[in-house]
Amino acid sequence: MYALFPPALHHSCTHKKPHRSRAMTSSISSQIAEQCLCSICQDFFTDPATIPCGHNFCMECINQHWDSSIGTKCPLCKKNFHLRPDLDINREFRELVEGLKRVESPVQPGAVPCDACTKIKRGALKSCLHCEGSFCKIHLEPHDAIVKLKKHKLINPVENLEDYICPKHERPLELFCRNDQKCVCLSCTKKDHKAHKTVPVEEESEERKSQLGRRQDEINLMIQNRMKKIEEIKCSIHLSKQSSEKEEADIVELFNDLILSIERCQSELLEVMEQKQQAAETQAEELIKELEQEITELKRRNTELEQLLHTEDHLHLLQIYPSLCSPLDSKIWAGISTDTHLKEDALRRALKKHQEFLNGTMMKITGIELKRIEKFTVNVTMDPETAHPKLFLSEDDKQAGYGETRQIVLDSPWRGLSSFIRTDKYTVFTG
Repeated sequence: MYALFPPALHHSCTHKKPHRSRAMTSSISSQIAEQCLCSICQDFFTDPATIPCGHNFCMECINQHWDSSIGTKCPLCKKNFHLRPDLDINREFRELVEGLKRVESPVQPGAVPCDACTKIKRGALKSCLHCEGSFCKIHLEPHDAIVKLKKHKLINPVENLEDYICPKHERPLELFCRNDQKCVCLSCTKKDHKAHKTVPVEEESEERKSQLGRRQDEINLMIQNRMKKIEEIKCSIHLSKQSSEKEEADIVELFNDLILSIERCQSELLEVMEQKQQAAETQAEELIKELEQEITELKRRNTELEQLLHTEDHLHLLQIYPSLCSPLDSKIWAGISTDTHLKEDALRRALKKHQEFLNGTMMKITGIELKRIEKFTVNVTMDPETAHPKLFLSEDDKQAGYGETRQIVLDSPWRGLSSFIRTDKYTVFTG
């Protein structure tokens, strides 16, 4: 492991070496920030003090440096002081530094912080696999200036830097073993993977990106096909809705006509029943009237017979007897009756038959519609190779449940990317 900072301190607030001036050209804020850094602790000044030669250091840093050194020299220009200077805090400079600290942007959420910053953490610009650390622009400068550090492998900043280091040899994982399908370091290729096919991780990554690109094209095509299918379904639903609305209107009109027809039949039937009732009542009244007339005649003859039974005029009785005993000219009422039976049973049976016919027809129509819908159902079987590790599938892959713990499953480049559901005739892809 190489040291990040050489013993010779390489910058100050007033005099800077050429490699520092190149970094200062990035922005004015970067220049100001660099001028406010202590060359001993490599961070913003804390209680800055100016020594007689004009250089600035943290009060604590310069005192500790002189305490551990022989003599009293400037760490930068090496000027020797016969007597140790009595230092005071540069208050105006301290206020300037404190103001810059407040303006200096902190590490953004999700960004990797610099491992070398001690007071104000700045965002890392690169991560070094050899140093096993992440550094901001300022603390990354030794990798641009020192020959040995220039050979270090730098990558974009990552938090889990240990994942990029071989746990066995503690060297960067720079190679990919195609036999074992894993990343290895140079030391691994000399032992466990000596006879294996290895390539740089960049080369394998580019090939995997090519595969992912093809997979992405497939997914985009799947998306387009499904979006097209969505439009087809929407169009089908729209046409179905229009057809359904027309059918509903026709059915409503048909049932309204049927209701009107039934109501008309009901009205006509009730009218016929009323007429028959009135005719029966008229007939009954005529029969009653005729019967009453005959009763009157019979009562009159009965009175005459009563008188003859008590008469003493024998000659008169014999003379009128033939007329009183002659048969009466009257109807035989035993076979005469009024027709009050309106054949209601036959009518009820006929109406019941029509009702059963309508109910049966409706059940047939409903059954036909259900069969028409059932033909679109499919037998669903889920694919365990693409299911998320937290999904638990049944033995027949027909049912799925969600669990809090992840299952131990085989690695798959498509696992979790989408869910594949196999059916007898179709394959359904879901996000």
